[in-house]
Amino acid sequence: MKKLKKLVAAIVILSLSPLCMAQRCNRTANPVVLTDDEVPVFITIGQSNADGSAFADAGEDRRLSAWYDNPDSNPGLMKIWYRSCYIVNQSDGARWVFDGTTEDVAPGWLNLYYKNDNLNGRTMMNMIHGYGTWSAGAAGRRGMEGEFGMHFQQAFPGKELYIIKLGCSGSQIETWASSSDSHNWDYFYENLYKPAISDLLSKGKKPRLAGIWWMQGEGNGADSKEHYLPLLKALINKCRTRLGFPDAHIYIGHIVKPGESLTNPAASVQYGQGVRDAQDAVVNPEDDNFIPNVSVIDAKDSPFDKDNLHWGHVGINKIGKKIAAEVISAGNRGEWAVFCLSAFKGSAACQHAGTDDSGLAL
Repeated sequence: MKKLKKLVAAIVILSLSPLCMAQRCNRTANPVVLTDDEVPVFITIGQSNADGSAFADAGEDRRLSAWYDNPDSNPGLMKIWYRSCYIVNQSDGARWVFDGTTEDVAPGWLNLYYKNDNLNGRTMMNMIHGYGTWSAGAAGRRGMEGEFGMHFQQAFPGKELYIIKLGCSGSQIETWASSSDSHNWDYFYENLYKPAISDLLSKGKKPRLAGIWWMQGEGNGADSKEHYLPLLKALINKCRTRLGFPDAHIYIGHIVKPGESLTNPAASVQYGQGVRDAQDAVVNPEDDNFIPNVSVIDAKDSPFDKDNLHWGHVGINKIGKKIAAEVISAGNRGEWAVFCLSAFKGSAACQHAGTDDSGLAL
């Protein structure tokens, strides 16, 4: 009995040690209770379905417009970081993001909207078809942020929301997760994430992470689970160690199998079983590759566009509603990730020096 009491006491002391407290980063357990200086942040990264390639549906636009254009329902508390950028194909088949040659709007926070209207100071940031959201091709495309934001604001009236998003059409996971080609991750971190977070901090706002949505897989459709899985695990670890949120919840967009779509049985023309198996492995508690605080967003009931590759406007909004439900539920359980400033600063120093968190060259 005495030994048991000593063991319990030792565990209590250890849990209160500076090391453990630093690792937990003073996690708060109060449901959707933010400190006076905390603001919710949501991150989206991946390829075209993350960016949003849905052609506009008039009915969906009317529905969202009725909410977004009404100051009583939308007080303008939700923002998204904007930067003009576009994609350049590389000789090895990679797809890299670069600064757009036209800077229609200076980098910074714009009002979150249901469509691309950045010249009027509001957008959902879709940059895959040219120089930021003002390009002719992108003007009629939609992402999930409009639907997501509406549900978020309805659940948490009076709370701000800051979205940081970069979707690179056709990009492979390597350029996000690999040390041999980290171009898109580096662009995201240096040109969007770091300036956005630094801007919030300069205004006395401390980010509280509501979640990260990773939507990618078609670009690696020909790869095996053995190839994709370690890269996916590396990306999850990268998000947690380098963004300053050790407890970050990662939401993975589940790629849809051919024949699995409830509305488009011929969809998923670039499906890869290896990618799907890797996604399933990291969320399966019985699998050796299981990673806590990671979940998949099922998309088989989201209608695709006629290309059978990208979700349609109704489909992408279904996904936005699902992600919002998960984020809202996590917030009500007090599970949004707390920001560790020391981890963010340390990662920024490593990124600038060209090393990873262990000091190895990138």
